[in-house]
Amino acid sequence: MVETMEAGAERVDASQPHRRPQLTAGEFAAKIAANPYIADLRSGNADLRWFKAKPGEGVWGSWGVRAVPSRRGITLMDIERAAGTEPGPEGPSVTAPRGAGYADDIGTSPWEINGKWEVWADNLVTLYEEACSRQWNATADIDWSRLEPLPNDLERALCQYNTFLTMGEYLATDVLAPWLPRFNTYFHEIKLFIASQAMDEARHTEVFRKRIYANGGGMGMAIKLGGALARAGGGMANAASNPLFSSWRDVSFAIHVVFEGAILSMFRFGEFLGKTDVDKQIFRMVMQDEARHVSYGTMHLKFLLDNAPDPESERERLHALADIAEVFFLDLFFLQPGTIESCAILAGDGLDGFAQGLETYKSVYKKMREEYLSRIKRAGLDRSQKCMFPLELPF
Repeated sequence: MVETMEAGAERVDASQPHRRPQLTAGEFAAKIAANPYIADLRSGNADLRWFKAKPGEGVWGSWGVRAVPSRRGITLMDIERAAGTEPGPEGPSVTAPRGAGYADDIGTSPWEINGKWEVWADNLVTLYEEACSRQWNATADIDWSRLEPLPNDLERALCQYNTFLTMGEYLATDVLAPWLPRFNTYFHEIKLFIASQAMDEARHTEVFRKRIYANGGGMGMAIKLGGALARAGGGMANAASNPLFSSWRDVSFAIHVVFEGAILSMFRFGEFLGKTDVDKQIFRMVMQDEARHVSYGTMHLKFLLDNAPDPESERERLHALADIAEVFFLDLFFLQPGTIESCAILAGDGLDGFAQGLETYKSVYKKMREEYLSRIKRAGLDRSQKCMFPLELPF
């Protein structure tokens, strides 16, 4: 049972929020007034221990720090440089911002993720600042008024492709967002970055959905996303139960490196496929966000392999995970009939060019595979002899 309301107040079972406490508003006010701290405050004896504490002696964190703004303003890098609060290898088991003081009675918080090696990347802070500075608006920053009509076969194919991409963005958000409360607040950088990524994914879903309805088309056929997740042991409603997503290290590798690495290739392909300047603009915008996510995942993979307590064991574990992730995401994306066929129509400039477009789709897949293997090899995981992605698509 989770209980709230201390200092003599009626205890409330927080697991049953629909149940009201068994006391009136007047009784509740009386209990607040009887609280020892409130009584002291009423008599003019304020605690003020935070105010009286000397900086750096437990209750208060620091004093006299002045961050100097850089050209862009005050960045996270600027305040860390001034405050000297770079994260250590492990966060404390309390709910406190890094650098803050706290009293002994703060209580412990059993954070699930406390180790720097589990979350860090050397580019994490700069990526967050980039995410903030490069936010864009799917309503106002896309020049929708310049969208040109397309032949029905091309419009229908593009709507199908965007329907597929919309569902992929749902998957990323659903998997990533539940991890936010599991990171120790000591590592605020990962909380901030993943929150910015969730916003990126939401904006991608928004822009693809708007494009689907903006040019005389409409929503296409849903891909078998739920079925693929179920085959891997989870479902859309409980993606966290999927074995690919059982720890943050797994999530980051599966989502940022395998999944979003492939999607980055698909976005780049989308810019090539775009038949109007507006479509090309959309894919350029989402591509800059996706590249940021992949960059974090790649550098996190490197930091993980360089700093894990048992690097060789971690490397073998990741190879086993990659065996599953590569098969899973190949099936989920590159082998989806609606995706293959819509891309072939777009690449062939219409239904009549389907066969030629199919060859283009196969070449994009080969490029994705090469980029993925090169990326993870630079991070310290060589899958060149183990990769489950076939050298070529068999059609």
